[in-house]
Amino acid sequence: MFRQIIVILGSAAGLLAQLLRPLRRPRLLRSLMLALGLGALLAGAAPLFAQDTLAGASLQPSAAMRQGGAMFQIQRDGHSAYVFGTIHVGKADFYPLDAKVLQALQQSCCLALEIDPGNTQAMIPLMKKYGFYLDGKPHQKDLPPKLQKQLAALLAKYNMAPEQVASLKPWLIATMLGISEYASQGYLSQYGVDSTLASLAKSSNKRLVELETAEAQLGLLGNLSPAEQVQFLQDSVDEIQDPGKAQRSLDLVNLWRNGDIDGLAAMLAEMNAEDSFASKFMQRALLDGRNPGLADGIAKLTSSAAEPFVAIGMLHLVGPNSVLAILQQRGYTVKRLY
Repeated sequence: MFRQIIVILGSAAGLLAQLLRPLRRPRLLRSLMLALGLGALLAGAAPLFAQDTLAGASLQPSAAMRQGGAMFQIQRDGHSAYVFGTIHVGKADFYPLDAKVLQALQQSCCLALEIDPGNTQAMIPLMKKYGFYLDGKPHQKDLPPKLQKQLAALLAKYNMAPEQVASLKPWLIATMLGISEYASQGYLSQYGVDSTLASLAKSSNKRLVELETAEAQLGLLGNLSPAEQVQFLQDSVDEIQDPGKAQRSLDLVNLWRNGDIDGLAAMLAEMNAEDSFASKFMQRALLDGRNPGLADGIAKLTSSAAEPFVAIGMLHLVGPNSVLAILQQRGYTVKRLY
């Protein structure tokens, strides 16, 4: 479940993923600031549609595999926008994106994302506010003994020492574990589609619009009660250690690669039927709670800008309460282009 949440949460999760390497160094916050700064450098790295590399990903066409995602056009009252479903981790062979997607981005007036993945200066104080214990005390000893043992085993698996995460709150430890498990399967934040699109847009001087804020995204997890955070961490650990659920997380990536909207909707319904805190929180807060605001932002942008390109997490685009369903209820026509 928690790796699905990483896929849903968006660019904030992608920026959090950059914690992985600096966690192996002694000065965590200083290293975090450096890692987030490198994210900002990456965001302006590549020229639009250049035949080069972007975050290590080849931009040469690939005939071997569909290049992932699904793209729609929404229209109302003579205004239209492209809406593309993204994923926030990836592999080098995700690129280049399909020619239809790149062409739509090229002819759009601007790019709208959940948040700007290059806005790292805003992330640093928010990480301190929502993700760290600032009293200097190790709080993992407050976890239930069984969870302490499970956590120690996973930290060893990912080559992290307990003292290196001692200042992290449970929700952030859960994030780190989920990102580490994705990375162990070869799916890395540096290949996240949102970051790649932001790089392409910024290098061509396209305006970048944020539909949410980093504080809103981090606050969803950081404002959980201490007991909820512990349960969140427990659910995350249980998922990683359950082979069936771990495989489902990888299946989600494959469904994105295939642009399988029906398959994603079915998986979302299956996850929502689970009786766990993480699954209920995912549907209630990370999807149903955010989709109306995302739809509001898209509608406002579409009415004031000439054919913007909107890119948000793919799971926001499936299910009865999706962003696309909300826009249809408001009178927009929705047509799938890719």
